[in-house]
Amino acid sequence: MTPERWRQIEELYHAARERGRDVLVSADPEVRSEVERLLQQESSGATTVEPLVPGTHLGPYRIEAQLGAGGMGKVFRAIDTRLGRAVAIKTCLEQFSERFHREALAISALNHPHICTLYDIGPNYLVMELVEGETLAARLKRGKLSIEQTIQYGSQIADALAAAHAKGIIHRDLKPGNIMLTKTGIKVLDFGLAKSPQDESLTASHLVMGTPAYMAPEQREGRTCDERTDIFALGLVLQEMTAAKLDILPPQLAHVIERCVASDPDSRWHAAADLKLELEWIAKRAASSEVPKDRSHRWTWIAGALTILVLGIVAWNLLRPPAATDAASRLTLSFEGLIGEGNPPAPSPDGQYFVFMAFDASGNRSLWIRSRNSPNARQIPGTEDAQQPIWSADGRWIGFYAQGKLKKVAPSGGSPQTILDVPSISGGTASGAAWNQHGDIVLPQSNRGPLFRVRESGGPPQELTHLDNSRAENSHRFPVFLPDGRHFLFVARSS
Repeated sequence: MTPERWRQIEELYHAARERGRDVLVSADPEVRSEVERLLQQESSGATTVEPLVPGTHLGPYRIEAQLGAGGMGKVFRAIDTRLGRAVAIKTCLEQFSERFHREALAISALNHPHICTLYDIGPNYLVMELVEGETLAARLKRGKLSIEQTIQYGSQIADALAAAHAKGIIHRDLKPGNIMLTKTGIKVLDFGLAKSPQDESLTASHLVMGTPAYMAPEQREGRTCDERTDIFALGLVLQEMTAAKLDILPPQLAHVIERCVASDPDSRWHAAADLKLELEWIAKRAASSEVPKDRSHRWTWIAGALTILVLGIVAWNLLRPPAATDAASRLTLSFEGLIGEGNPPAPSPDGQYFVFMAFDASGNRSLWIRSRNSPNARQIPGTEDAQQPIWSADGRWIGFYAQGKLKKVAPSGGSPQTILDVPSISGGTASGAAWNQHGDIVLPQSNRGPLFRVRESGGPPQELTHLDNSRAENSHRFPVFLPDGRHFLFVARSS
């Protein structure tokens, strides 16, 4: 079903809960069938909640006003009488299980500027940080957001998801109604209603949680959900913020959204952290290409003058007699205090940095990096036992083999991320890899076999080459991309 179809299901579902099942009579059969299934699922464990009005107490919390209502319950503004602190209380239609209480302990440990903090939990209510602002859903009713706002908010949401995913917490119900716009940026709500992917009761009952319009295919079918389920929902939210078709969005943003909402989870971004970095990269690229509006005529004149100058230089170089010799550039690098592996350093695409394998004084091998303008090399943490580093085409990542995996790490450091398991070369000698400007990595999965392609964000590898038995080939190795990023050279080895 399309997102629009699921929105129809959601609206009819809430109407049936408020006004009764009579509203289903004239509905489309497919929509009615799905709504009846959701209502049946809800009725299997629902309990009543005592009405709360201003002045009443819920434990130590004094209710002040109702802030909103939804399919799962109501939200109230309240005061914690012990601390004198304003809080938001969300009541739920279901009693929480002991398992949920244990999950809430992990959720309450989330401390992130873009996540609404969970303070406390009762038998059927949550006590949360009171966030001042408006929901993204309310904002979108007044019109779409700019591309710049979409990228900024999307990056903040991805950052919040990455922090939760790092603790094994999946949101499962990301939507504009659970995203607040505040003076300091985004706040993602309702992590308190999420459950971890290890929740056995959820898996055993195939319970479908979430809002239909934003559910990933595997979520609607009651299959196992993981980080990529939240990424699917974020893709729909990004598209809704721009209220535009993908073919009229900037190509980079359209590509990000397309990967988010892929039907196959393996084709989506595998980590919210990767998605955040990609959105930040788009923002930086857009900022660097902006021209101030009040100087547009000035820059037009400058561009014209530069064009004439460049054409003149080109003409001169074409017409001038060839020089007898051209001066060569030589660069000497010294890596004092380190014992190299005998492999040449890998230069960054812009030629400003070099990464190499080396042993330190304790005999431990890892990756080191240094600038061509600096005499000192710096160790990259988390790259122990690394082999054969390669650079991404944009210079934002360094790929390497280690502990039976192909990994990537930012040149500035940080936690390395696994791209692909390659256990067959664990402890051995890898046979090269190549990374193009389209986000593809070509590599052998073993020292005996063909070459495969894998996306830089991870996913299943695809076989690219086939061994030629007529030449007794036993392996393809050491791929090197040509400048177009589509063709590559490689070594074919035979027995």
